[in-house]
Amino acid sequence: MNQEADMARSNQKLAFALLFFTFFIWGSIYVTGKMISDDVPASLVACLRCVTAMIPLYFMSRKHLKTKIDRKDRKYFFLVGALGYFLTVQMIQLGIALTGASMAALINAMTPVAVTILAAIILKEKITPVKCLCLVLALAGTIVITSGASTQGETMGIAVVLVGVVSFAAASVYMRRLTAKYPAVLVTTYSMAISLIFHIPVGIVTVCTRPVTITPLGVAIILYLGFAGSGVAQYTWTKCLSMLPASTCSLFYPLQPAFAALLGAWLLGETFTPAFFIGLMLISLDVVLNTWEARQMDKALTAKESSNV
Repeated sequence: MNQEADMARSNQKLAFALLFFTFFIWGSIYVTGKMISDDVPASLVACLRCVTAMIPLYFMSRKHLKTKIDRKDRKYFFLVGALGYFLTVQMIQLGIALTGASMAALINAMTPVAVTILAAIILKEKITPVKCLCLVLALAGTIVITSGASTQGETMGIAVVLVGVVSFAAASVYMRRLTAKYPAVLVTTYSMAISLIFHIPVGIVTVCTRPVTITPLGVAIILYLGFAGSGVAQYTWTKCLSMLPASTCSLFYPLQPAFAALLGAWLLGETFTPAFFIGLMLISLDVVLNTWEARQMDKALTAKESSNV
């Protein structure tokens, strides 16, 4: 019994360490993406990032590639690829180019709340008072952050990232259906492959119509975005979800803008207004409340199932 308890504690510590690592990688994506935004157009960065990501994803999903996909699920794979890995990545990269890395990461930290709200709308899940409060906090945080934008371009960047958050949240709702039947890494790999149907034409048009400057640093960053950001971090996130409840993992989302802010200040010389810190507090509270309710609902469901046994 003690050995099982020790093993559980050890796994929990490992999961927490992996979560810190995952959100550090995701936070760094915004900073490194900003570093090459003047040389490589956002649409091309998004394209190359997803093309590169297919390499590690293929090797991680090889043993699952023979899994049969039901015909009725194909439309969900298409939606996840189009919304979650094409539109979202394009919007995030464009948002990073228009606004600061830290600002883009902060807005993106609202993803868990957006997923909860859209799940209530699309899947007809119950809209609770806590969900309503989370929506109010999310809107308040967005308004505060937008009010602190110093230029029209920054405001546009915030709006673009918000589109990315909503599109990924919508994709995540459909992703829930798929990961209930198929391995998460397989869903990611197939969806990423589908996104290339859109990414590659956009990338070709970008190369033909926009100036592109290729430097050794740019190549290194694109490889990092693909391998680390979409490959390694995706694997560690999936691993964490297999070791801890999703609601617990979501508690770590505010680390993403925190790491992005630290790296942005160090590598990009970004500065922060009071609006940024107020927005960070509002969104962090938003994520914590959303996660708390999810855990309470899980406990209630577990208790109900136990009483029925």
